Parts: sequence; structure tokens; C-alpha cells
Amino acid sequence: EAGSKPAALAAARDGAADNLQELEGIGPALAKLCHELGIFHFDQIAAWGPAEIAWMDGNLKGFRGRVSRDKWVAQAKIIVEAGLEEFRRRAKTNDY
Repeated sequence: EAGSKPAALAAARDGAADNLQELEGIGPALAKLCHELGIFHFDQIAAWGPAEIAWMDGNLKGFRGRVSRDKWVAQAKIIVEAGLEEFRRRAKTNDY
């Protein structure tokens, strides 16, 4: 199995997950799959390195390769560093 499993949470912090569907490429089914794998927050995704990306790419059943193809980490970093409004502005032109 390639890569390393990202740090997972048992549940969303403060009982409220981030809306992962803000990221291009994540719809309801993928958001649910992320939750099942313990991924609830943008800062979790923003922290992934090549090993975590490789693991997620290989373990998203039915959606293999989506993390790198849709640049989840780059998108999540913008949200964490610049905020959701700035991300939405950039997302209109795929500027990430």
C-alpha cells in the first residue's frame, strides 16, 4: 500500500465539520468518504504531504487519484491561509 494514512480524527472538532464540498472535486459522496476516514477539516487536508496524498489517492474507493488531480491540498491551503472568501474568488478562475 502506497503512502501513509493521514492523521484522522474520531469526530469533527467542536462537533462541526468544515464543508469539504467547498473544494473543487468534492461532492456529497466524497465528503462522506472523507468523514469515514476521519477527515473533517480543511487544515487536515492542507497538512498532507506526498505520502498522505498518495495514500488518499489510493484509498478513496471509486474516486482514486482525485486528491492530486483536483489539487485538494493547494485548495485547502488557500482556505486555511487566506480564508474562504479569498478561496472562492480564486476558485472562479482555478487560481490555486
